[in-house]
Amino acid sequence: MNATIITTTIPVRNGQAFILETLDSLARQVRRPDRVVVLDNCSTDTTPDLVRGFKGIPVEYVRNPTDLGLFGNFNRCLDFAAETDYLHILHADDLVTPEFYRVVAGELEDCQGRGMAWCLDERIDEQGRQLSVSGKPNGQVTVLDRDTFLARKAEISNQAFCATLLKTSRMPIPERFPLDMPILGDMVYWARYGALCQKVVTINQPLAKYRWHSSNQTVFRAPGIDALIVDEWRTMQQVEALRNKTPGVVRMAKLKGLMAVRSGIKAKRFRQLGNHAYAREIVKTAQGFTGLPLWLAGQVLVELRELIVFKIGRRPRHPQNVFS
Repeated sequence: MNATIITTTIPVRNGQAFILETLDSLARQVRRPDRVVVLDNCSTDTTPDLVRGFKGIPVEYVRNPTDLGLFGNFNRCLDFAAETDYLHILHADDLVTPEFYRVVAGELEDCQGRGMAWCLDERIDEQGRQLSVSGKPNGQVTVLDRDTFLARKAEISNQAFCATLLKTSRMPIPERFPLDMPILGDMVYWARYGALCQKVVTINQPLAKYRWHSSNQTVFRAPGIDALIVDEWRTMQQVEALRNKTPGVVRMAKLKGLMAVRSGIKAKRFRQLGNHAYAREIVKTAQGFTGLPLWLAGQVLVELRELIVFKIGRRPRHPQNVFS
């Protein structure tokens, strides 16, 4: 029997600022990946030289002949699925802690087919300072049945790239990241892949670090209201449809309420950032999906969250994070 193979793919474009730190986090793994492939999407900085010069762990450098786009390069990563037992897509500015592969792969070891596991992620800024953690780090491990998993994904529960490990069992992946959702394509993809899995696991340990930037892509893409708001409702509806059941009145009210809260947080953040016109556009668009009563109820929760988390709890907030 062939030995178990873990392959880490690193999609990158102009990643010179952080890629050495990312590669070093792989070199420090208790259970190192067997193969590391950097997929360079036509960088114009020193990324190629930095990758080729890295000595901490063997790294393959592959340069795309043309610009595939962000999610196109993620799909390029999926091409390695049939050559490995486990596949990881690690962004070139994110990190994994030394126990990541040992713990996360270990939870999928008994899965005979496709599987997926993800852990909590610690959000850090450009200097590596902690901003928040994506959940309660109590060490709990939960195996999710298909319907529970899809219900959570329809609610757009957190799942970071860096925190997610796919067990491919050397099988090609039929699903691909959608190219028409520049912000939420990953959320749709996790649901589609998870629907194919024999085992889906969540691990409440912060074993990955997701970096927020002052030039975070969401902020730049935000002026497209379709990408920021309309696609969120599309994501909820597409993933909910994977459950193969008609959502009842209560379920739809929950999804609309979550939409109201999530959109309300964004609108509030854009007001705080001084973009009042765009905040009004968010409100108008989101209310078209939620209706006025659920929108107003959602805003009560938004204000309570602001008070408890950021004023009383004094959680640090990245100045450009429109989701916080």
